[in-house]
Amino acid sequence: MPKPYVRIADSIARRIATGDLPIGAQLPPQRRFAYEHGIAVSTASRVYDELRRRGLISGEVGRGTYVASRFAPLDPALQEPAGTGIDLEIVFRLGGPAREVISQSTARFFKAGLPGRAAAPASVRADAATAAVLAGLTRVADHRPPPETLLLAGSGKEAIAATFAALAPRGGRIAVEALTYPFAISAARLLGIDLVPLPVDDEGIEPAALEAQARQGLAGVYLQPTHQSPLVLTMSEGRRAAIADLLARHDLTAVEDSVYGFLKPMQPLAAYAPDQVIRIDSLSKRLMPGLALGLIEAPASFHERLAKALRTGGWMAPSLAVALARHWIEDGVVTAVEATKRQEAAAMFEIAGRSFAGLEVRAEPDALHCWLSLPEGWRGESFAAASAELGIAVAPGQAFAVASGTAPSGVRIAFSAPDLETWEFALSELASIATRGPEKDL
Repeated sequence: MPKPYVRIADSIARRIATGDLPIGAQLPPQRRFAYEHGIAVSTASRVYDELRRRGLISGEVGRGTYVASRFAPLDPALQEPAGTGIDLEIVFRLGGPAREVISQSTARFFKAGLPGRAAAPASVRADAATAAVLAGLTRVADHRPPPETLLLAGSGKEAIAATFAALAPRGGRIAVEALTYPFAISAARLLGIDLVPLPVDDEGIEPAALEAQARQGLAGVYLQPTHQSPLVLTMSEGRRAAIADLLARHDLTAVEDSVYGFLKPMQPLAAYAPDQVIRIDSLSKRLMPGLALGLIEAPASFHERLAKALRTGGWMAPSLAVALARHWIEDGVVTAVEATKRQEAAAMFEIAGRSFAGLEVRAEPDALHCWLSLPEGWRGESFAAASAELGIAVAPGQAFAVASGTAPSGVRIAFSAPDLETWEFALSELASIATRGPEKDL
């Protein structure tokens, strides 16, 4: 039987899960809480410690204690793993076979002796031979950008921050999908850039909405044409051509985030408007976040500004990461791991279809996340809190919303379970929570 403080913590957790105690609500001081519940102050302290351990409350001395969540809008930008339970919040997929391929190749790299270029200072450019190898990752279909178009960042996140800094002054405007990558929101706020949320349809940003904002003046537009997160939207070739035409007519620059492009190879937006698009890619999703090298494919006219932003922000690429990335590409690791991830995504998609039968889900067989629209009565935040109570982390729509309170009632679920058995179990639990509704006792 649970200890008294655990039972009390459970009751508070249920109130948070159902929305009876909404995120942001202030809890009473511990002495008052103890009096109201007829318990000792020391027990109240243990209740608060337990809720804090579960990530359900936060606070500081003198400021008070509040119902909080690591699912608050800016927190997912930090991309910190849950640490316990089943983390389906962060898109991080690396199964056992892929780990073994990476491990063996890395051992060969270091056994051969550290190459001189791996010990060099961080840089925004690679040597010609390495740039040619890295540029191979950005090639899709008929799109073959030359190596000299490539700049390097420490990660895809750093590439986004540097590109925003290069494009827009403080107070400048960059358009984005209404639900977008949380780090893009955080980076813009840090840089003092105003984000302009645009409505989307089944293919992403609506061209008419982008054109209307372009007429009012934009420094750029940030978008994900393939498997957009969180809604799993992919632009057709026709939509990409239409957006490219709009960019050219308004002399507008697009920041194309291709981080999921390897899952569904299509001509990137950069192929349709090479002079108007800065394309960003990364090794974090292709391989693992532990090697988060950022790749920036950009027109020559942007190179000086981008290089300055990368250096000023300290966002250059570590030389060891660059050398190791080159080795992995040449050793066939990237190709092998990408293939494995696509196979695993298809298997997990099939399980998701079965598990969420009867619920409204947007998913693709070659994507690494899906969007679950919640039944009436649920809010994304309360569903995420209810899931967290069972040890399963998911990301509510509000985490991706540019404007507060505008997200649809839904959650993004990352295909990040360590194995298919765990994945099926987690989705069964999530489906059960969704079907029961927030008014039920969990």
